[in-house]
Amino acid sequence: GLEGLVRQMPHASFPFIVSNYDFRDTVLHEKTLLYKVFDKAGIRVGVLGVGIELQGLVPEKLFGATQYLDPLDRATETADLLRHEQKCDYIICLSHLGYRYAGDRIDDLKFAKGSRNIDLILGGHTHTFMREPEVLSNQEGKPVIVNQVGWAGIMLGRIDVHFEKNRPNRCVTCKNQVVR
Repeated sequence: GLEGLVRQMPHASFPFIVSNYDFRDTVLHEKTLLYKVFDKAGIRVGVLGVGIELQGLVPEKLFGATQYLDPLDRATETADLLRHEQKCDYIICLSHLGYRYAGDRIDDLKFAKGSRNIDLILGGHTHTFMREPEVLSNQEGKPVIVNQVGWAGIMLGRIDVHFEKNRPNRCVTCKNQVVR
């Protein structure tokens, strides 16, 4: 549950980033980040995270008073802040929504199509093995790369993004590789 996670957080060498859970009335209050900006060689990369609806999937005693917020609404708001206020050149969403579901349940594909300002979605939850990333058009007709590489390190994904000075376009190469 949340208490166990809080006990393990000091041992992590990375930030806990989540945009669509409100932990205000839990032990995780003020222990996660809404987003993180990384500066690499003059390129600003914004990272945000979204998670699944916990109710009905996870026993309530494990998530307590955590409030689930619409992932698309929260990610859109956060990505807008990253692009315009934080001046990010590239925005990555770490998703634990799942790759694809039948019906109306939000998944990475629906999320990508409804998104704005997100360039890359690295997904999880459904453990989908993709041979190569899928490129979809977002709400504004711009490309969004969606990738998921299964589970347990059986497959690794590599996405290289190349930026050139004075050019708004970027070259992206993607490759998923089975580890043997």
